[in-house]
Amino acid sequence: MSTRERLGEIGETLTMEHALLLTFMGVSAYMVVGAFEFSSEAALFPWFTAGVVIVLGALVLLRSVLPAPMRRFVVDEVDVLETGGEEFEGEESEADDDEEEETVAHGAVVTGGLCVGYLVGSYLFGMLWVTPLFVVGYTYWRRQPVVTIVGLSVLSFVIAFVFYWVLNLPIEEGLIQELLL
Repeated sequence: MSTRERLGEIGETLTMEHALLLTFMGVSAYMVVGAFEFSSEAALFPWFTAGVVIVLGALVLLRSVLPAPMRRFVVDEVDVLETGGEEFEGEESEADDDEEEETVAHGAVVTGGLCVGYLVGSYLFGMLWVTPLFVVGYTYWRRQPVVTIVGLSVLSFVIAFVFYWVLNLPIEEGLIQELLL
């Protein structure tokens, strides 16, 4: 098999998940390098966070070649946030397969759109304020009960506020606030 054929084969198997994982790992690698400008105490958090993202991202990317015990740790057997009716066993047609592929593609587009919206919103308005809105959008899209939506949104705001308070990071500020003040 030639290199060109092998690259074509790899290109056909790449998904949006691979692109997202590689993006996260690339940003994490940038964080590791960028943290060398900080004092050793201040660099610990970005190094630790980036290291966790890189290691877990590599495990997810390499899940097909992992030994069985590690694969069980990485592979998502059950969708925790899955809603809907009971699954049934029966014959599946090609139409069902096409519908499932469209649903997966739609899910990737919505998730990607929410992530981009979260990044842009965080830049414009501040991460502290946009985080609960992102959680509301995602949980509503996943058809979660109202109690779950409210609870997770409040929890996300509390976690973001703890980061703001403990680490003294200006995550409540966005570009719009800077322009107005």
